[in-house]
Amino acid sequence: MPRKQVKTFTDKELEIMQVIWELGEATAKQIQERLPGNQHYNSVLTIIRVLARKAHLTHRVKGRAYVYRARMSQDKSRSRVLSHLVKHVFGGSASSLVLHLVETGDLTDGDLREIRHRAALRVKHKEHA
Repeated sequence: MPRKQVKTFTDKELEIMQVIWELGEATAKQIQERLPGNQHYNSVLTIIRVLARKAHLTHRVKGRAYVYRARMSQDKSRSRVLSHLVKHVFGGSASSLVLHLVETGDLTDGDLREIRHRAALRVKHKEHA
């Protein structure tokens, strides 16, 4: 039975996932070449294998290489990570998360205007649906 998908990523896992989401699919060598710094191939391959065990990646064989791709889109993964964060860090309260971002200054006035604008559009869309 496949391992249950872990909803969050370590920093190194996220770096690799972002390369794969950007490229669509890639070999370990292609991923290594796109990562910042001078990452050792075996270290990259180890993290790729962890991501595969966690059910974030799948692969196909092309010649002698494995070509990896994400099992879930970046948007769907973001939603899962954010839901996990809201549930486990903010007690299930999305408003607590947003208030925290406001209080710490992580949201600019421009961010808040964009949030209000998108929320208003969403309300209008629901009214017409």
